[in-house]
Order: sequence, then structure tokens, then C-alpha cells
Amino acid sequence: MIKNYFKLKKIFSYIATFCLITASNSAAAFYDAYPESEGPYISGSASENLSWLGEDFSSYPNSQQLECSNNKSAIDHFDVTSGCLQSKSVDSGKLGWTNDKVFRVVAIGKDSNGNEIKYTDQTNQYRAYIKAWKNAGSIPAWSGLHAFARYQTSDDLYVGSIRYDGNVTIKVKYQGSYTTLAQTKLSNGVKNYLNTEGKLAAGQWYDIHFSVVGNKLTLALDGVELLSVNNDLLTEGTIGIRTDNLSAYLDDWQLLPSNSTVIDPPTDPEIPTDPETPAQVVEFIPGKTKAINGEIYSYDGQCYQAKNSPGSWEVPSNASWFWGAVECIGNPSPPTDPELPTEPVPPTDPLPPTTAVEFIPGSTKVKNGDTVTYNNICYQAKNNPGSWEIPSSTSWFWNVVSCP
Repeated sequence: MIKNYFKLKKIFSYIATFCLITASNSAAAFYDAYPESEGPYISGSASENLSWLGEDFSSYPNSQQLECSNNKSAIDHFDVTSGCLQSKSVDSGKLGWTNDKVFRVVAIGKDSNGNEIKYTDQTNQYRAYIKAWKNAGSIPAWSGLHAFARYQTSDDLYVGSIRYDGNVTIKVKYQGSYTTLAQTKLSNGVKNYLNTEGKLAAGQWYDIHFSVVGNKLTLALDGVELLSVNNDLLTEGTIGIRTDNLSAYLDDWQLLPSNSTVIDPPTDPEIPTDPETPAQVVEFIPGKTKAINGEIYSYDGQCYQAKNSPGSWEVPSNASWFWGAVECIGNPSPPTDPELPTEPVPPTDPLPPTTAVEFIPGSTKVKNGDTVTYNNICYQAKNNPGSWEIPSSTSWFWNVVSCP
């Protein structure tokens, strides 16, 4: 009776988990590269007889949507399990492109009879150009470029990683749990891999080579071996690519024979620089704006970058734990209207000789009936003007008269 109870409990647990994953858009969907319903499968080392087509993206039109995770049947020789993959024309060639914060793709190899292959010894090699990091200000340390090997399901795989925090790791994910098998710190070598903050640099190519032969796992970058470790939890599977919190170009993805050495990569294509599009700084409205860490907001004429997850009532200030003052970029001051040319003032006819006194504001004192000149016009005083009552045709203190 007790044994049956635990069996039922386990069944209901699986059903609940399945329903949760199906119902939630934020949950990562489980993926099985070798479902029992799609066999038979054959097994063997990667070789000329048990090869995979590879992907260099040269056969696709520019900007074609190759495959997304919601339509895995679009391409026969790989499955995109998260995000989308496009083709793009760059530097007179073609590259793959992903702009998703979470991107996953696994290879599907078949023999001449159409049977899918579970590769034993294998090497996963691909190139990636990190165009830009996403989620600025709060990028998880494990973000970066990753290579799968002996991938069976999304819960059972090996992965070699070049990470945002500058660490290089080899991990095994077994029955849903990750274990770090080896780790080292990346240092600048054939390229300057790290930026001034010690983080993985954007704006350059990374050539990744991850091999599993027998129980030996080896990870290399740009032809230089970085890590090697032994593990025998997984004996067969396929290869794949994973990227996190970045946009990237992909190229020359290959499943190589198990006895292959690190292949010198071809010349990296030149990635054109996109014209800078000024970011629009959002105005922070107390009680209304929901700030995102790393994003920049304007408040009271100053710009601030959000940190530590401010609430809508955490008003930006230099002294706040939730905000850091930054330079305002992207909202340039509106252009000043060009100054219209001043109409030329027509010359005034010179005043004929007169006995009238010239009126000098603040100095000339007059009595009612006195005649003065001002701007070549004669005026007669009335109502006792003071020395600051400047003569004009509309003034209560002056009348325009003929000059004496």
C-alpha cells in the first residue's frame, strides 16, 4: 500500500510539473533530442560515415528566419529549442544571427538510411561574434557563449562555457543538476578577450572547440587549449550552441571527427559598425515608472541609472542607494532656431537746422511749452515731463510739432 502511494505521488508530481511548464511562458521547455517514439537510433563516433551536415549559413537568403523554437520542423538538420535563428549578409558573406537573450540550438545527425545518430566521441566547433550584451547593468555572471557535447536532453549534457565574468568552465548537467568539472580564469592571449572591467568583451570573434573523446573533455578557444577534465557520466549524444544575454553572429558550426585537432579558423569576416542610434531616456514619474536595473531615466533635469531594483517611489537622487548619476546621452537639446536676419533700418533724413534742444534721457530738464528734438523729431513738452519721460508720439507728456 505504501509503495503504491509513492508511485501515485510520483506520477502526480510529473503531471503537475508538466502542466506548470506548459502553462508558464517563462519556464524553459524540456527538450529530448532522442525521444523513444522517433527511433531507431544508431550509435558511433563522429566520422565520415557518421557525419553531420554542419552549418555555415551560405545557402540562405539575407534576413531569412531559419527556425524558431515554436517551429522546430523548419530545418531538418538542427532544432532551435529556445529563441530564433536568422541568416544575415555580412562582408559579402552569410552568417547566422540571434538577437534573443536565451538562445539554444542542437544538431540532428542522420545516417544514409535516415536514422538519427547518437554520437559517442565528438567535437563541437563554431565561431561567434558578440555584437552586444543585453540586460546592461545586471548581466548574470554565467552569461556568454557555450558549446554542448553529448547532448541527450535539456537535463543531460556536457557544456563548455566562455562566460561574461571572465571564467571558463566545463560542466555536466545530469538529471537536471549542474556540476562544475573544471574552471579557470580567461586571460588575454591571441586576442584581448576581456574589457577594462575584466568582463568578456563584445565586438570580436570567439572560435570555440569542445571535444569529448572517451571520458576526456577538452575546451579550446582560438586554437589554444584552456581546460581538460575526465568524466564518464554521459557516453553519447549530439552537439549544440547556447548563448545567454547577448546578440551574436554565428558561423562555421561543425561536428568534427573525434580524432580532430583544433582547426585554425578562417579569417573572421569584418562586422560593420551600426550607426549609433541615440537611446531615448525615459522620464521617471514618481509612483508610476517601474525602473529596470541598468536602464537610464531622467528626473528633474538630471539622468540616473537604476540599480538595486528601485520601486516606483524611489525618487532618483545622487544620494540614493537605488540610483547612480550618469551623463545624459541620447536626448540632445532641441536645435536652436536660426536667428532671422534683421531688416535693414532705412536711413533717417537729417534734421534741418533748429533751435530746439536735444533731449537726453535722465539729463534734460524741460518746462511745459519747451521744444526738444529726439531721434530727429521735434516734441513740445506738456503736463510737466520729467527727465526720464522719453519723447514719443503716444506719450501724455509730449506733442509732435514742427521744428523751430
